[in-house]
Amino acid sequence: MRLTHFGVKALLFYAAIVGAYYAAPYVNLFFLLLAFLSIQWCLTTLWTWKNVRRISAEIGDPPPVAAGTAARVEGTVHAEQRTRFDIEVSLRLESGERAIGRVPVLRESASVAIDVPPLPRGVHRVEATTLGSTYPLGLLRRTRSVRGPAEIVVHPRPAAIAESASRTAEDLVRELMGSSMHGAGDLQPSGLREHRDGDALRSVHWRASARRGRLVVREWEGGLEQGLEVVLDRRCEAAELEEALSELAAIVVVARESKEVLGLRTQGTSATFGDGHEPWSAALRLLAEAQPLPEDAPAPPAASPSVLRLPRRELARA
Repeated sequence: MRLTHFGVKALLFYAAIVGAYYAAPYVNLFFLLLAFLSIQWCLTTLWTWKNVRRISAEIGDPPPVAAGTAARVEGTVHAEQRTRFDIEVSLRLESGERAIGRVPVLRESASVAIDVPPLPRGVHRVEATTLGSTYPLGLLRRTRSVRGPAEIVVHPRPAAIAESASRTAEDLVRELMGSSMHGAGDLQPSGLREHRDGDALRSVHWRASARRGRLVVREWEGGLEQGLEVVLDRRCEAAELEEALSELAAIVVVARESKEVLGLRTQGTSATFGDGHEPWSAALRLLAEAQPLPEDAPAPPAASPSVLRLPRRELARA
């Protein structure tokens, strides 16, 4: 246990009363006051210690959040036997940020929510997760370490192109490549296949579906067999990379929501994300960690010339 700021002031007052007790010619009043304060300190120490005794917490891992957005970490606090009061669960990040969730009254178990303030893009390590209390008088604080999240993943804020609810990741890719929303431009139709669960209605070829009596969708050249592909070349300036990551984050978020599959190729990574592949959280973590590379760094893994390449200045160079 340790003193709080209020506890330090209270201890100084206690020391002043002790000094007055020995300095004043009439000590009866100071003796009563000193006895009252001494008993108060003893009872407060015991009560604060017992208030945190036999309490456990289960704190979950937060999902990735966009840069500049508050992250919410949720968990459950459990207590044995008697009711506890004013319980705090605190996260301390490596950057020095601290976030606290409070449970005013704890009977057996209670949910706790810890709101972490907005953070910049990156993977922020959680140095410590503690459970504590200053009950009843706020003079002393007792804390105990509990198991909590190891990190908070903050991915780039998705670009505004993802704001339309009717768009799919395929639409975003065609728009970023300078195509119309109806499939013209660099991505050319390569054939038809049967409709599968999760395929967007925009991809349905209605005339062919009417002729065949079943839904069929149009496939586009440059995509994966079950989705889209994007190449991220990190040999660029920091500002260019941030813009590219914002656009790529929009594609990832829309692809996740529309249950599409996305292949991502960049220096050191070549992976496919979506159902049956790597989880979308891994894609967002990759965007959170991405850093610019010098011009003489190796190129990203080879891909078809017709796929989207970010930053988009690479298209102009080609």
